[in-house]
Amino acid sequence: MKIEYDKKADALYLQIQEKYVAKSKEVDGGAVVDLDRKGNVVGFEVLDVSKKYKLSDVCKFSVKNLSKDKAK
Repeated sequence: MKIEYDKKADALYLQIQEKYVAKSKEVDGGAVVDLDRKGNVVGFEVLDVSKKYKLSDVCKFSVKNLSKDKAK
């Protein structure tokens, strides 16, 4: 997983998988979901992110309940 912020575009991108993006779909004003050929989510993009959220909050994240044993 990779998280990128483009200051010039004011866009935050969360990449879940390194796969070819076959289709992008706007799901809400300024929120875009990228899908692969099978319709699986590849990533999310939020446009105008600094107008919607405090960047200090966006940069804070935690990972919970991710265990390789439970991922089956």
